[in-house]
This record gives sequence, C-alpha cells and structure tokens, in this order.
Amino acid sequence: MALKPFSTTLLVSLLVSPLAIAEKADLLSIYKLALENDAQFASAREQFNASQEADDQGLAGLLPQINLSASTSNSKSVQLQNGISGRTGGGNTHGWGATLQQPIFQLSSWFNYTKSKKVVSQAEKQLSLETQSLILRVAEAYFNALRAEDSLETAKARETAFKRQYEQAQQRFEVGLIAKTDVLEAKAVYDNARVTRITAENDVEVSYEAIRTITNQLPGDLGKLDKNMPVKAPTPAKIESWVKTALKSNLAVQVANEAAKVAEEEVKRQKAGHAPTVNAKAEYGHLAQPSTRSAFTDSNGKTNTTTYSLNFNFPIYSGGLTSSQSREASSLLAKAMHDKDFQVRTTYQQTRNFFNTVNSDVQRVDARWQSTISSASALEATESGYEVGTRNIIDVLEAQSNLYNSQQDYLNARYDFIINTLKLKQQAGTLSPDDLTELNKWISKSDDTELLPAIKDSEKL
Repeated sequence: MALKPFSTTLLVSLLVSPLAIAEKADLLSIYKLALENDAQFASAREQFNASQEADDQGLAGLLPQINLSASTSNSKSVQLQNGISGRTGGGNTHGWGATLQQPIFQLSSWFNYTKSKKVVSQAEKQLSLETQSLILRVAEAYFNALRAEDSLETAKARETAFKRQYEQAQQRFEVGLIAKTDVLEAKAVYDNARVTRITAENDVEVSYEAIRTITNQLPGDLGKLDKNMPVKAPTPAKIESWVKTALKSNLAVQVANEAAKVAEEEVKRQKAGHAPTVNAKAEYGHLAQPSTRSAFTDSNGKTNTTTYSLNFNFPIYSGGLTSSQSREASSLLAKAMHDKDFQVRTTYQQTRNFFNTVNSDVQRVDARWQSTISSASALEATESGYEVGTRNIIDVLEAQSNLYNSQQDYLNARYDFIINTLKLKQQAGTLSPDDLTELNKWISKSDDTELLPAIKDSEKL
C-alpha cells in the first residue's frame, strides 16, 4: 500500500535545531558516523580483535619452544697459610645455552588449539550480531527523533488551534453568545496544549541526545520520511518460512551454538589433564671457567655440551585439581547448552511475534489513515454545527483533539512499522546495511514532506 500524500494548513514548520547545519542528515550519514564513533560497537570490534589472537595462542602450544640463556660471574679466592694470606685465585665464569623443546604428545595442548578455533568462530558471529545491533540502534534513534519532531509539530498545531478557539470563545462571550463556562473550558484545553508542546520540545532534545550518544555529535536537521513510502506486509507471507530462516540464521542463536562448542572443547582440554605427555628436547651449552692447573689436570676451562632427550610425564595425583576443573567445565558445558536452548526458544517466539506485529502494523497504518480523514471530516461538521448553534465549544474542542490524536497515532504507526520490520529481519538473521540503504531512499531532504491532512481539505482526499 502506497501512502497518499496530502497537504496541511494547521501544522507549523518543523523545529529547527540551533545547532543545525545547512545539509540535512539522512539515515546513511548517521549510520556512517555511528560506525566510526559508537563506543559500544568500537568495544565489540576490539573484543573481536582480541579474540582473533586465540588462534595463534592455541597453535603456539603445538609448536617448538626455543629458549636462549646466558650468565656471567666473577669470583676470587684467597688461600690462607697459618692465618696469613697466600696465593689468590678465581676469575670470570661465563656461559650460554640454547634449548629446543617440541611437544610430541600433549592432549591438553591439542584440545586448547581446537578450542581456539571455536573461540574465533564465536567472535566472528558476535561481531556480526553487534553490527546488526548497531543498525537497529541507529534506525531506532533516527526514527524516534523524527517521531519526536512530528509530535512537536502536532503539539504546536494543537496549541495554535486551541488558542484560536479560546480567543473566539472570549469574543463570543463578550457579545453574549456563549456562557462564561465555555470560555473557561477553552482556556483549560489551551493551557493543557501548551504543556503538551513544552513536553514535546524536550522530547525532541532528548531524541537528539540519543543520536549524539551513538555518533558522538549532535546531528543537524534530519531528513524527513517521504510521504509516499510504501507500507507492505512481510515477504514471504508465511510465518513458518520466517521461523525456519530465523532458527538457521539468527546470529544470537549462532553465537550461543558456538559458545556451546567452546565449552565442549574446554571439557576435553580439562579431562586431558589426566593424560601423559611426551616432549622431545635438544640442549646445547657452552661454559667458560678460569683455567686450572695441577699435577693431574691442565684445563683451559671451556666446556661445550650437547644433549638430546625424550621426556615422558604421567600425572598421577595433583591434589584433585584436574578432576575438579573437569567437573567445572562439564557444568559450564551444561549451562551453555541450556543457554543455547533458551536462545532458540526466544528466537522462535520473537520471530513469530514480530511477524504478526508487522502485519498488524500494515493494517494499523491504513486504519489510522482512514481515522485521520474521518476525524478531519467530523471536525469540519462540528465546527459548522457550532457556527449555527447546534454544537457547543466542548464538542469542537473534543473533535479537534480527536483529529490531532488521530494524526499522531497515524505517524507513530508508520514509525512502528519501520522499526518492527527491522526487528523481524534481525530475528531472521537477515538484517544488513542494505536495509538502511533501502530505507534511506525514502528519506527526503526537501521540505515537501507533509504527512497530515488539512482540516479544511479533508473532502479532497
């Protein structure tokens, strides 16, 4: 259903922010700023970068370990003869050594490596989920700001109309056409409209601050939603198709699934603590000591040593630590499986809920449109009756309130449709920047974006 355009005479201009810039911001420009400046997404990106290191760390436990060491020391000895110092000796002792160790059989290191692969895969899914979250947060902040601006626009129009009614009531009272109570009633409604307008102005500022939180700067004037934007039911039209796609592609489910795989590998790693280990080692050392001379030896003090060894270690008892860590890992695996099951159930529920909600939104937008037209016609008839004396001021004020409420409900229904459609796609795992690109086609930077009917022109719709 393509929404029909119509003009308005009772709505004032959009609120212009004092910090507005010449070029109006659109949805994609806000998203680009969010990609660069959103602290939550930046945190997720750094977490992803950190998780990528798990792969190299896991592989390191299977690769050779090479160590180089060196030392030097000086010594001095004094030989005493009958308490009197005699010959002195000593000198510098120095040396260096290199060790290469290659794990031959270490189950815990192997399972740590396979676990690292699952950690990396989970991190990739988590970053994709955070990207979808950013898309949705940007859209919600943007359209909530437009919602707040429309509410302010309606509130100002309401205040203007009720002020006019109050002034007309005063004039009629002064010439004796109406009672004082009608004037007081009109004033009460006008005062209430002023309060609504003040609240709406604050809501606009609050909504702009929400955008600033994501982009780290206040936006300029925002592009408005085009009056011809279509409101269509989800495709495919069958709810089970959406559920099937969601259970397969929902990123939260995938993250939970990867978390369960990580926990499973951790169980294997902890249980491998009971297994024996085999390491091959090669060592080379060089040691230089002060020269020694005696009746039996004549040495220059230099020694080179090369050693090859194969080391076998079988842990028998570690105070119960390995068994305790294995039980802990098993419990965490069970938790991860329950978390996965919960996420699957939640996704199933949310997908069905949003599918039904979006379909309801489509009908609601159409119904709100018709209600707005009917309210405009009803107001016109009530005003005509008031002119000839068959309706009173209370009837007119009530009819005007009904029109403005209908207008606001209609605009809110459009924004609800957009947000709920994006949430449905997020549940299905298909939400992407392309959805913002498509929506951005309906963001107009011109001022010709009136969405509400003029009271006097309702019969032309």
